[in-house]
Amino acid sequence: MTGSLRDRQKEKRRVDMLVAARTLFVARGYSRTTMDAIAESAGVGVATVYTYFGSKEGVFAELARMDMSELKAAGEAALARLPVDPVAAVQTLLGIYKGVHGYISYEVVRDFSISARTEGPIREVAVWMREWQCDQIVRVLEAGKTAGRVSAGLPSADAAQIICDLSERYYDRASSDVQEKKAYANLMRWVSLLFEDWRAARV
Repeated sequence: MTGSLRDRQKEKRRVDMLVAARTLFVARGYSRTTMDAIAESAGVGVATVYTYFGSKEGVFAELARMDMSELKAAGEAALARLPVDPVAAVQTLLGIYKGVHGYISYEVVRDFSISARTEGPIREVAVWMREWQCDQIVRVLEAGKTAGRVSAGLPSADAAQIICDLSERYYDRASSDVQEKKAYANLMRWVSLLFEDWRAARV
């Protein structure tokens, strides 16, 4: 019983620190948030934050993995009921992925993209995120081949990488509500254009 209580207390402390960090990241931005500020907001010592997460980047990575796990699950659920048209199906998945803006600010998304360029826990999350997103898109393309709507000769893995590259460009350009809408409209248009060459030939 004592061990169980200790585990619950540790988990509550971990959640409290993550909630505090998310609030500060959104309010101040990632770069302007300190470990001391996270600790103070969570009501713990700064050493405790380091013990749980190792670094500010570790805190950020844990938040990102939590958020992306929810989006991954939403994508998996959507795969069972996606539109038959492969363009609409891919666009549906990309619409789910952009739900990240519901978790954190545009500035924090940009901070994540910048931090992901160097080795570390954030890059690890970014690589994992790209892997499962590309995997889900591959499955849409393969389903399209089976349905005779995507060219049988299309290398699905390569095509998915192209779509993921375009998606990353969207996040780089979505720095405000106005820019996000414009960038997302462009992303949808680019995906549609790609499928002009990827569609199965009609006899």
